[in-house]
Formats: sequence, structure tokens, C-alpha cells
Amino acid sequence: MIQVKRAILHILDLNSGVPVFSDLDLDRELFDYIQKHLEKSWKDAAAHPSRLGDVNPIRQKLERYQADKDVFASITQEMADKLHKDLMLCGEERAMDFVAVEFLAGEVPHFGILLYTNQLGYTHKISYQDNQASNQIIQHFAILPNPTQKLTMFAFINMEDWSVRFVDKKRVLDGEEVYLLPDRLLNCTMPVSSKDTIKKVHKIVTKVAEEFGQNPTQAVCQAKAVLLEAGQKSERIEPAEVGRKVFEHHSGMRDSYMEQIEHASLPKVTAVDRDYAVRTNKSHKIKTDTGIELTVPSDFFNNTDYIEFVTNENGTISINIKNVGEIINR
Repeated sequence: MIQVKRAILHILDLNSGVPVFSDLDLDRELFDYIQKHLEKSWKDAAAHPSRLGDVNPIRQKLERYQADKDVFASITQEMADKLHKDLMLCGEERAMDFVAVEFLAGEVPHFGILLYTNQLGYTHKISYQDNQASNQIIQHFAILPNPTQKLTMFAFINMEDWSVRFVDKKRVLDGEEVYLLPDRLLNCTMPVSSKDTIKKVHKIVTKVAEEFGQNPTQAVCQAKAVLLEAGQKSERIEPAEVGRKVFEHHSGMRDSYMEQIEHASLPKVTAVDRDYAVRTNKSHKIKTDTGIELTVPSDFFNNTDYIEFVTNENGTISINIKNVGEIINR
């Protein structure tokens, strides 16, 4: 349960180059809009986990805020100004709104940064000429994202243990590729996200199976079944455990998998949202070179009572689907 305590908006006008900082908080009537973005972003599996060190400048600002709530406007203005200058150096042209928010996630206090990229929209305008109404459509250049739209730039800071979760996109500053939130504003590392971890596990499982002449489809489906079970039980995934279970009967493949996840710098353990774990691993789509497509629940691939792959003497593969009680046209 997320509860917004206070929020403030600063305008990063990248067209004029002049930011507009607010001295006052947003009205409480707008908290529902902010909360919807917080809740959607909170579940984003693409978020990278990190942590602010003891002498981190942002942490020091937030510790000052915890001791004196009156500095909320001033410290968020400093953050917004820093980000505005860096965005200008990156050549960004679209204006953004910087929303800083204090909120509770459960009972834990958090500080959030939400970046809203302004969008082009249209609205109506009513004018009068010689006592006659004239309704026109005009362009509006500062439309904010709707409450259900996914944000591409945000950060959440736990103000108890100083852990961080953020999403950002790569930009070029002074000829170097950077991520402004971790590299320039938050000064923290950028570990692999749970979404990227799952993708890389799938990719490595496929690569290992192909290297050893095994069916990569079966291997990936087995990996999905392991990931699905792990996500449902604990919402934590261990990439090494996936390899141990998928390749439990082949030590060479298991060793190759372990080497590759280490080379990919995957975390030993990563937290993953349960809904995301189910959504991405509950099924697997198969497409054959003959044009047939099948979508099969991942856990069925470990049970030959439902589906079985058979390698024929001529090298082709047969897929046996078993125990079907009814076929439904879709």
C-alpha cells in the first residue's frame, strides 16, 4: 500500500533553458494522480536495485530533510537544477516536469523522483467575436502522461536502509554514454534489474543447450518452470539454482551455464515481482519451420504425460501432445 505524504513539482524547461522551481507543495487533490504513477512504477521489473553510501550527497540532503521538514522545497530544487543542467548538456529538447514525493510503502518512508516528459496534445479553446462563440482546437505543448502511462525515468529511495530502485535511459554527455539518475544525480551503482536477469537467464540457457546439441526450446521451458516456481514461492530468483535444476543430469552443461552467468555478472539473488514472474514464465510459445505455432504452459514441459519431444532417425523433431480431452477453435 502506497500513501503519498507530500509532493512538489519543478519545471525543467529545456527549450528556453530556464527551469521554473516551485516553493510550495502540490495540492492534496493531485495525490491520486501521483499515487497511480508510484504504484505502476513500483512494480516495474526493469527497475535496477542499488544503495546510497554513507557519504552520498543525496542521502545527506534527505537526512537533513528528515531532521527539518521545512527544507523539502530547497533540497528538491537543488536536485531538479542538477538534473536540468545535465539534460541540457545531453542536448535534450523536450521539456520535463520533475516531481519529488515523500510516500509510505507499507510503513516505510520513501523519497521518490518522477520525471514526466511533456507531450504534445490538443484541447479546445472558446473565444467570442461580435457576440458569436467560436470553438477551436489548439495545440498544447505541456501535456503530462496519463495516470496509467508507464514512466521511463524514476527513482525510489528507502529512507530507512537507503536502498534504491530506479529506471533510466542511456544518454550521451560530453561524448560518453551515461545514465543521469545513477551516474550524475544519485551517485550509485547500476546492477542488473530483475527483468534483465530473467532475460539473460533465458538467453544463457538457450546458448548452453545449443552448444551441447540439445533442444533449446525444452531447456528454456524448463528454465521458465523453475523461475515461475521460485517467483511464486518467495519472489526471489537465484540464477545459479535455475542452471542446477535445468541441467541437473548433465555436468558439462551445468558447468558451462555457471561460467556464463558469472561472466554476465548476474546477481546471486534478485527480487522479482510475483505478477511479473508469473506473466513472463507461465507459458512458452513454439513456432516450427513448418509454420505451426503452439503456446504451452511452462510446467507441462517437465511432464511427458502432456507433451513430449521426440527426435526422429532422420533428424526431424516430432511433438506429441497427450491427454487432450477437447480441442477448441480460437
